[in-house]
Amino acid sequence: MRWIARLAQVMGLLLLAIACLATQKPPVPAKPAAKPASASAKARWHVLGAHPLSMYYYSGSQGVETFEQHASQMTLIAPQSFSVDEKGYVEGGVPPLLLEIARRAKVAVMPLVVNPGFDRDVASALLRSRSAQQRAVACLARLAERYNFVGWQLDLEYIDPQDKGYYTQFVQRAAARLHREGRLLSIAVVPRFSDIYPDVDPAREFHSGEWGAPYDFRALGRVVDFMTLMTYDHHSSATPPGPVAGYDWVKAALEYATERVPRQKILLGIPFYGREWVQSGDDTSAHTLSFVDAQDRLEQWQAPGLWDDRWRTPWFQYSDIDGLHTGWYENSRSLEAKLGLMQEYRLRGFAAWRLGVEDPAFWTLVTEQERPAPKRRKHTTHQPGTRAALRKD
Repeated sequence: MRWIARLAQVMGLLLLAIACLATQKPPVPAKPAAKPASASAKARWHVLGAHPLSMYYYSGSQGVETFEQHASQMTLIAPQSFSVDEKGYVEGGVPPLLLEIARRAKVAVMPLVVNPGFDRDVASALLRSRSAQQRAVACLARLAERYNFVGWQLDLEYIDPQDKGYYTQFVQRAAARLHREGRLLSIAVVPRFSDIYPDVDPAREFHSGEWGAPYDFRALGRVVDFMTLMTYDHHSSATPPGPVAGYDWVKAALEYATERVPRQKILLGIPFYGREWVQSGDDTSAHTLSFVDAQDRLEQWQAPGLWDDRWRTPWFQYSDIDGLHTGWYENSRSLEAKLGLMQEYRLRGFAAWRLGVEDPAFWTLVTEQERPAPKRRKHTTHQPGTRAALRKD
């Protein structure tokens, strides 16, 4: 009966391919610019017109309540809920409750599509196959039309540095198709600090690693609508303890990016999470830490809340029977510093990873950040007996 099982498998793949490819439509001739008529067009123009553009990532089961409470403060909700395999088939779905909240609050939905598990071999097979690229793009276009997504964010990571050109080609292909159909395309990129890889220049404090090497910032910046600069995991489970997004590290990443990509296409990635390391003898383990987790540690172990002036990040340290615990996390003070960089570099906005683990005070902070600045009065000549309204720039 093996041939029957094999036939069923082949038929299943054929049906999926038909579903992805059957609805391809010829390009519609361009029309003069007019007021957007469809819901998707309105959502697109709302996103493109947002200043700052605020994008919030959703993953797992956390964050639904936060989304419902603060949807009015969001431009985009970005669920990490789709993956693409080596043949270009896209699988996944947005939780219905999330879609319903977004619909009621009129928040545009831009899902992420990843290579599952950030598998390098899967990404390489996809990118090196023209037919797989075309199939993936067709699937993305069909899904966006079916579920009325405003567009997609490609979040392919741990790509082989030798596949840099193939990845750029894939993004160009996806952008052309989605733009033709009135959708948006964004990407998530790992920070770089130089054009050289491997980057071993001892004069540099921060170095481009293999995770950032596959991204050609200049070429990608020309075709996408915007990109998330993932300025987090400065320190990770593979490094000694330190901030997830130290201020100087983030600033160095922005220096590189803004020299190669238009500032109005960059979203500053800000982490809501932190990380805790446990050192016992020669062994060290690490796990992610929410703001609530950090507050629980401080209270339970009576650990003093510390602040690092250079990294502009809070941290703590204590010991128990398991070893030495060192935690670095994000609070409203550290997030305010990062939003300050967004303004200093005149970026399009920010993208926060991820809903449900943040300091609740962030929502008050971001409301203040998004208030429009007072309008400047026109310059008037000072006249005797009157006061000229002078404002500092």
